[in-house]
Amino acid sequence: MASRAFFDPVVALRAAPLLTSTCSLWFAWDQHFFLHLFNKPELREKSNQMLPTYFRYFFRGGVTRVLVLLSLTLSSTLATCLVNHDSHWANGSLRWYTAGMVLAASHLAFVPAVAPKVQAVIEDTSKGKSTNDLDGWLKIHAWRGLTVDLAAWSCFVVATVRNIQSS
Repeated sequence: MASRAFFDPVVALRAAPLLTSTCSLWFAWDQHFFLHLFNKPELREKSNQMLPTYFRYFFRGGVTRVLVLLSLTLSSTLATCLVNHDSHWANGSLRWYTAGMVLAASHLAFVPAVAPKVQAVIEDTSKGKSTNDLDGWLKIHAWRGLTVDLAAWSCFVVATVRNIQSS
């Protein structure tokens, strides 16, 4: 009887899109949780003073994390589909990986709606009412998270389960 290796790179590759999309989804919900606190009624006045500077620093690191996670999701999905194409075709997971990859990439389709909101907060274009601009960003962010981000993650769950069941 052949023994299985402790670490199977093929299994890791098949699970990588689920892992990275989980991290993306978690980060998105963390962003929403931490940023919506600025808009609590008892904090809004102070938030309007702090938010432009905070957002400037927050977005530098935040955009980097989002782009790294998105790149890892897309590249690991493409890699697993190429490496295991026949297996994925046979167990029906290929269409789920492909849908997850397209949905994950669709995160970027929201940039034209989000970028002006981010810029408005950072530049304080509303002159002391940045929380209003943050409200707009949070609405788009929540909509994006509930649509493309959650849907991509769901597709990767189905693809991974199909792979586990066929092993």
